[in-house]
Amino acid sequence: MGIMYSWATPDHLLNQMSMNQVMLYYEKGIKAIELQARIFWGVLGEALSGQEKVSETDNGDKPDLDRFYELYGNRIKRR
Repeated sequence: MGIMYSWATPDHLLNQMSMNQVMLYYEKGIKAIELQARIFWGVLGEALSGQEKVSETDNGDKPDLDRFYELYGNRIKRR
């Protein structure tokens, strides 16, 4: 556990924490490491396969500024 949490010395684990607390931190640490590995290998796989990076929030539509100003032009207050 010292690899995942720098404060988790054997003395601290044995003297200051219950077994349930130790297991909770161990399970959370393992899940965090697994998630980190999945993200790393996913990004590496995309890079090696040549996939183009697409933003999750970009749906490809461009805003229609003329329509926006037509609807809200007189409500925009500029300083």
